[in-house]
Amino acid sequence: MMFDQAGNLWVTTDISSDKLNEGVYEPFGNNGFFMIPTEGPNRGKAMQFASAPVEAELTGPWLAPDGMTLFLSVQHPGEETEDPNNPHSRWPYGDIPRPSVVAISRV
Repeated sequence: MMFDQAGNLWVTTDISSDKLNEGVYEPFGNNGFFMIPTEGPNRGKAMQFASAPVEAELTGPWLAPDGMTLFLSVQHPGEETEDPNNPHSRWPYGDIPRPSVVAISRV
């Protein structure tokens, strides 16, 4: 979790891969990153900003002090893979799944 300079709450989800898209977790799809305004007409309404790769979670959000770049860690994409020759995820390069840090910038 983190708060941005405007006071909005940002939250990552950490639903176990074996529970994703089932039961009460079905509406979430993959794990994601959500912004929840703390003021205004959408106060308290969670809005999805980013979606994690298959069988992964987004974690460690950090917003640069100028508010222009967001950093997120991607943990264990394709973690339910049993056959390394046929991974469930090939994120981020199209071959084997790798944890990574991504930077999302606005212009």
